[in-house]
Parts: sequence; structure tokens; C-alpha cells
Amino acid sequence: MSSILKKLLCLGLSALLLLGCLSACGEASETATTEGTVGSEPSAVQTTAPTETEPAPTEPAEEAKVLKVLTLGHSLAVDSNHMINLVSATEGIGDYEEILIGTLYYSGCRLSQHVAFIQSGEAAYNLYMSSTTTADQPPKILNEMTMQQALTFEYWDIIVMMGNPWEIDSAGAFENGSIQTIQKFVNEHKMNPLAYFAWHMPWAMPGDTDLLKMYPHEPNSHYNNALTYGLDKSAHFYAMTRCVEQYILPDESFKFVIPTGTAIQNAWSGYMEDKDLHRDYFHATDMARAMTSYVWYCKLMGIEKLEEIKLDAIPRAFLKSTDDKTQDRVLTEAEKAVMLESINNALANPYQMTQSQYTEKPAQ
Repeated sequence: MSSILKKLLCLGLSALLLLGCLSACGEASETATTEGTVGSEPSAVQTTAPTETEPAPTEPAEEAKVLKVLTLGHSLAVDSNHMINLVSATEGIGDYEEILIGTLYYSGCRLSQHVAFIQSGEAAYNLYMSSTTTADQPPKILNEMTMQQALTFEYWDIIVMMGNPWEIDSAGAFENGSIQTIQKFVNEHKMNPLAYFAWHMPWAMPGDTDLLKMYPHEPNSHYNNALTYGLDKSAHFYAMTRCVEQYILPDESFKFVIPTGTAIQNAWSGYMEDKDLHRDYFHATDMARAMTSYVWYCKLMGIEKLEEIKLDAIPRAFLKSTDDKTQDRVLTEAEKAVMLESINNALANPYQMTQSQYTEKPAQ
């Protein structure tokens, strides 16, 4: 073979070897690039700053802290917390951004009637709704609701129970299973699995026969019931507190008691008369409703002693018993002193009347 042919053969073999090396290097490079996009460690591309079309992720907005309370009751529930949004906004609500209060109302509702409405599914209730975001307005009313609808209306944190004052003054209402039936239904339908129960203890009947005879229905059951206590307001009050101590306090499902009835009783022990605290046979006056709303406020906020009453006047939109509803109802300094004393004594001693130091009626 000539030398020229030998040289050409060597060059061809060298070219083939070079092409093989280049091909192998290319495959290795492609494999390395592909593996860099998968696996637990981010690739260099993933660690670069996001472009305008790919904004950086942000932390989710923190949900507003709202306390939501539902009461299963009647007109004394409506009376007792009627101004809680006004009071709460006036005094301050701490870390909460809002307090939302719902009151499921049926006139004079007894515990056994709640059970009947649960069983029938009747839309027998009105739902009163108030919020600290609308502190200048009284509760709004939603008509014809069932208890189940009310329970699922909001993500309630606290469910407050109460009874009719003429049933919760004796053992029967606590021993017939009504409370347990209601609690079972609530637990089955509440939206918030952490929601718990509280108990509202309302006030005793007035001993003023003129007020008692204002009851518009026949037979005059309030008057007849009052006669069983000899028109003795204190006797009725202590009958209710004994039942709370015997049946509610030992029940661990109830986390606290709201003693509005004790605040009313304390105020009555001084110079204030029934007509100062009751607008009719049972319901509270505007001043008394402001006082009981303060009791609700203190219990919901965990306040053991209130330092002052900052509310100076009740806006006319909230007025019920005041004759002149064209202007706000001013709270006098004497009234505010009795309110503050009565509230704090009720918080300190919820199951007994504390004699008021304000025994002489101030000059007009």
C-alpha cells in the first residue's frame, strides 16, 4: 500500500474517533441539565428572583379576631344584652376586632318549649343581631328562623342558655332533661366544634302590684306566680340562685354564668324602686338595660372589676321606656354610681344580693 493511502486511512480513523467523543460529551451534558430541574434540591434557575409576571409569594392575611355569641332565650335575653354593642364599643374590646351578638328569641320561651321547637323544626324564632361595628344601632331582627338555622348562621364561639324565670326557680326545669336535649342538638349542628356553653341568670319579678298587673294576657300568670312568693322579690331571686348553684355550677359544660339578675337585685337594694328598674311587669328600663349589658360585657371580656362607666348617654335609637325618645337619655352621675356598684358586686358575689350603699335618693 502506498504511503499516501496509509495517511488517508489514518486521517479517516482519527475523524471517526473525534466524532464519537463529541457525541458522548453532548449526551452527558444533556443528562446533567435535565436532572438539575428535578429532585429535592432547587436548580439554579429556581433560585433566581421572580420576574414581573411571576410575583413573589406573600403571607396570607391574618383572619380578623371576632367573638361570636348566640343566646337561646326570650325577651329578657333581648333586654339584658340590648346595648352590648354600644357598651363594648364605648369601653373597648381588647384584642378583638369585633364582637357579634345573636339572640334567638321566642316570647317567654321555656326550656321545654325549645325542645318542642327542636322536635318540630318550627321556624318559631326571631334572631336579633348586633355588632360593635354598628355600635350606634340597636339589634337588627331576622324573622321566622329555626334553631338549626340560627346555629348555622354564624361560626358561634359561645352558646348562652337560659330559662323562663318562672321555671328556673324550681328543680323541675333542671331535672326533666330539657337542658341536655338542647345541648345535644346544639353540639350536633354548631359550626364551631370548640364552641362552649354559658348560662344567663335573669332577674326576679318586681313586687310592685301595679307593674305586675300590666301583663296583657289572661290569665295573669305573672301576677299569680308572684303571689306564690308573697310579692317578695328577694324570695324569687334566691329561688333562682339556689337552682343555679345546685344544677348549673356543677355542670362542667357551662363555663361561666352571666348574673344580670344579681345586678338588678343589688341596685334594688338601695334607693332605686321597681319602677326605676322595670318598665312593666318584668322587662327592664333603659337604665337597667344599660347596666345588664355591662354585666354581659364584663363576663365576655373576662373583667372581674369594672373601673368606671364610660357611657354617658343612651342614644335615642336604643330607647324603650324613656318617654321622650326624640333625644338621647342622659345617665346621671348618681345612676352611674349605682350601676358601677351593682355590676361589681354582682361580679364578685353573683349568687347573693349585696346591699347598696346608695340608700338615699338624690335630689332631682
